[in-house]
Order: sequence, then C-alpha cells, then structure tokens
Amino acid sequence: MIHLVFRRFHMSKKSRSKVKSRMISLIVFVLLACLAVYIYHGLQTPLTVTTYNYHNKKIPSAFSDYTIVQISDLHCKNFGKNQSELISKIKAAKPDMIALTGDIVDEDHDSISSVEDLLKGIKDLAPIYFVTGNHELTSLAATQYQELLALFQKYGVTDLDNDSVKLKKGGQSITLYGRQYFSQYLTDSLPIASDKDFDILLYHGSDNFKEIAPYHYDLILSGHAHGGIVRLPIWGGIFGNDGTFFPEYAGGEYTIGDATLISSRGLGDASIPRFNNPPELVVIKLNP
Repeated sequence: MIHLVFRRFHMSKKSRSKVKSRMISLIVFVLLACLAVYIYHGLQTPLTVTTYNYHNKKIPSAFSDYTIVQISDLHCKNFGKNQSELISKIKAAKPDMIALTGDIVDEDHDSISSVEDLLKGIKDLAPIYFVTGNHELTSLAATQYQELLALFQKYGVTDLDNDSVKLKKGGQSITLYGRQYFSQYLTDSLPIASDKDFDILLYHGSDNFKEIAPYHYDLILSGHAHGGIVRLPIWGGIFGNDGTFFPEYAGGEYTIGDATLISSRGLGDASIPRFNNPPELVVIKLNP
C-alpha cells in the first residue's frame, strides 16, 4: 500500500515536471515567434511621408501654408518604375519649393538614371534647390557628381552651395541659404542670418546643428544620419555616420534657442539594412 502511494506520488511529480517543461517550451516558442514577426516588420521599408507644421511669427503672411518638400540621402534608390511612387507622393504634397539636401548620388552607383527619372517627374512642380552631401564630394563619386550637375542644367535645378536666394510670394519674401557640406570648419565662413527676416538654411549634416544654431537661421533642413539606420523603441537611432552610437539628431524635429532643425531620415540605404526605419519623404508647411 505504501509502495503504491509512493509510486503515484512519484508519477505525479514526474508528470508535473513534464508539463512545466512543455509550458516553458511553449513560452519560448511564442517569444521567438513574436521576435521573428517584429524583425520581419522592422525590415519592411515602405516609403513614408512625414509632415511638419512649422510656425514662426517671422514668416510673412503671404507664405501661410507654404509647402516645402525635402528629399535627402536618395543614394540613387528607386521607388517604383521610373520613380513613380516617389513622384506621386511629391505631387500629392503640392510643393511650393523642393529642397534636395545632399547625397542624391554616391560612389556605389555608376548609373544615376534613377535621379534623372525623379528630376524629370518633378521639374514642373516647383523650384528645386540643391546642396551637396558628403558622397557628392568624395573623389570616388566625381563622375556621378559631374553627371548630376549636368542634370541640374537640363532640368532647371538651382545649385545653392554657398549661395542664397530670395523666395518671393505676394510681394513678400524669405531667404533661402545653402551651404556646401563640410565635415570640419563649417562655421569659418558661414554667413550670419538676419535677426528680423525669416531665413532657412539647407545643409546636409544634421550632426552640426549645435554649431549652426547661434547663426540666427530660423529653420535648418538636413539629413545625413539616415535616422540612425537601426531604430529601437525608447533609444531611437542607434548608429551614427561617424562611427559613434545614438546620434543626437538622427531624425525628427529639434530646437536650440530660436533655431529649429528638421533632420530627414532619408530615402536611400546604408551598408547596414534599415530596421524599424522606413525611407522618409519630408513635407514642411510654414505658417506665421
């Protein structure tokens, strides 16, 4: 009798252990399945549009609802046949001005036909202004950069490197500045913008925001960081272009004093696949 009770107790304990083992296996399986789904969705890269409603009392009333489309870090990437998807989203934004903020071409793509497809599709939508990124200025991309400049001549794009232009509407104006990409000594010859007028600066490197902020530009449009390439909840962007981690201005809207930076996460790819960081077309609406 005692032997029978012990055997039943022994079998019950063994059975509980088996159930516990199966439960642990099930939990591990569910967690791995959730992780797999998260990774799968994180690696999906549909083209997204991010809209910023920017207000500043210095913006003239004639520029109410003035719409800027920012294209950054394209790296010759295609979005649909002949860039149809990207062009469609740009058209839908009804831009008053289009800003190309660098790294439109690079040394890794011999053909820049994708860029020509884009320019051909948007040339009649609004004036287009360009500043260089680091990839246009590398000697390895010299041929691609010269071909890009030729396309600008063909499609009426204004190269605004180290230059400025008055944007006029309804008898009022704002000033658009462009700055060639510099990894160092950026501010040595950076003009100081007006305190009274509304001024926009196109400059590729978002990581230089702290250096630029004291120069009185109201709105700075940049890119370069690709959103930190891999983005995680809470932490944001992980990888900086300079080999550091957690870049401070990887993507989004940032403010220092009276200066606002809009940092595009860009459209093209990097050596590390984008994760939880889809390609981004930026739309900015100005209002007083």
